[in-house]
Amino acid sequence: MYLPSATESVVEKENTTNKEVPRKNKEKQKQDNCMATVDQKVTIDCPWSIYSTIIALTFCIPFNAKHSLLSAGKRKYVQVCVQNLSELCFQLSDNSLKNSADCTDLQLVPLNPESQQVIYSKQSIFFVWELKWTKELPLSLQCLFSVSFCPATSEEQSLTLKPFTYEFQVENFFTLYHVKTEIFPPLGAEYCKTGSLCSLEVSITRLVDLSEVDRDEALTESD
Repeated sequence: MYLPSATESVVEKENTTNKEVPRKNKEKQKQDNCMATVDQKVTIDCPWSIYSTIIALTFCIPFNAKHSLLSAGKRKYVQVCVQNLSELCFQLSDNSLKNSADCTDLQLVPLNPESQQVIYSKQSIFFVWELKWTKELPLSLQCLFSVSFCPATSEEQSLTLKPFTYEFQVENFFTLYHVKTEIFPPLGAEYCKTGSLCSLEVSITRLVDLSEVDRDEALTESD
């Protein structure tokens, strides 16, 4: 998003000879906004002038996204975390996750509410899809996540903004280990009670042989 500032343009007009004032004002504006920003410069050339006009634009990145792959037994899930980096509140809607490869044997079943969600400042919202396949899983999965957003305030909801998109790739998402835990009551007792010493049994079963890369990483671990 580009957030224009009338204050900065006024200062630049009144202080054309002093270059330090607009720079300080711009730095202060970044601190007040607290958004992740990307600075760009646009050069405008006119055919009837020998001078070029340089315009500085600061684009604010409202969100940050990251993904993870979750496993529960033979079921697999893709989770996308969206974090609000700004001081503003946004309304999210129409979230989707698509497979760029268009694999007909693979389905991404959404487990998210269809209603609109409000994401507050510095808050994170998680979206989850379950992977369902008929034959076998592909070697890699190209995913494109998108979600529509607009400011949560009623006077700014009329703004037309492009959806936020996040593209990522998942590879080698085979389940390597199966972990099972169980807590047992003390000998002679039927149930676990507060204050009693109980035993925890953890069972780890390797399902797939480690690849050469995984073996190298495992050998570097001290424990």
